[in-house]
Amino acid sequence: MAAGNETDMVNIHHREPMNPVPDAEALGLFEKQWRLYRKFVDNDYGGHAGAARALHELLTATFQRPFAILDLGCGDATSIVSALDGTAVAHYHGVDMATPALDLAASNLDQLDCEIELEHGDYVEAMRERPEHADVVWIGLSLHHFEAPGKRELMGEIRQAVGPGGMFVTYEPTSLPGESRAAYLDRYEAIGRDDWTALTAKDFKHLMDHVRSADFPESTSGWQALGEAAGFTAFDTLYRNDTNLFHMFRFGA
Repeated sequence: MAAGNETDMVNIHHREPMNPVPDAEALGLFEKQWRLYRKFVDNDYGGHAGAARALHELLTATFQRPFAILDLGCGDATSIVSALDGTAVAHYHGVDMATPALDLAASNLDQLDCEIELEHGDYVEAMRERPEHADVVWIGLSLHHFEAPGKRELMGEIRQAVGPGGMFVTYEPTSLPGESRAAYLDRYEAIGRDDWTALTAKDFKHLMDHVRSADFPESTSGWQALGEAAGFTAFDTLYRNDTNLFHMFRFGA
C-alpha cells in the first residue's frame, strides 16, 4: 500500500483494485449510482439519520477516552461525521473502492478534530492485511452484499482487528423471523413503491434491480449467530428504522 495525496489532516492511501475499471467508465457509473444514493439518503428512506444518532449515543456512552474507528465502505462519510462529532474519537480510518467518494469524504471529515486516514481499495482485502488495532469497526449498509459465509469470514477478521473489549457495529437489511429473502425483497419493494416518492420510476427500477441481485438480508437471530461464529460474545440491537427494513447491531468482543 503506497501513500497517495496528503493534506494537513487527511492521508489518502491507494490499494490497486483486483479488476480495475477504466476511469471514464468508473466515473460515469459512480455519478449515476451516487445521484440515486444521495436521493435515498437525503430523503432518509434508509433511516440514515436515526442510525447516525444511535451510533453517536453508543460512542459517547462507551468512550470517555480517545478511541480509533475503522469505517469499512465509508463512501462520502456524511453520516459518520454526524455520529462522530462531539465524541472522543482520536483516529478515523475509512476504506472505500470509489475514489470520487473518498474525495468527498476528505472534505466532509475535515470538520472533525482527529487524525484522519482514507484508503482507496477493497475493504475485504484491507481487513486481511490490517495490522492495526481499532476500538470500533463500523459498516453501514454494505455487509449485506455478502452471503452468509462471506459475512462470517469478514466478521471473523473484524473480531481480530478490534481485540479484547472492542466492538463491531453494523446497520443492515434485516428480515423478520421466518421471512425468506424473496419475501423480504417483496416487502422492501412494496414499501418503496408506496413511500419513496422522490424517486422517479427509472430510479426505483434501478434501485430494485440492484437490491434483488445484490442484497442478502439476515434475520436478527441470523446476525447474532454470525457474530457468535466470528467470536463475538455480546450482541445488542441498537436501532430499527421506521419501516423495519434496516436494523443496527452491536457485536461486543
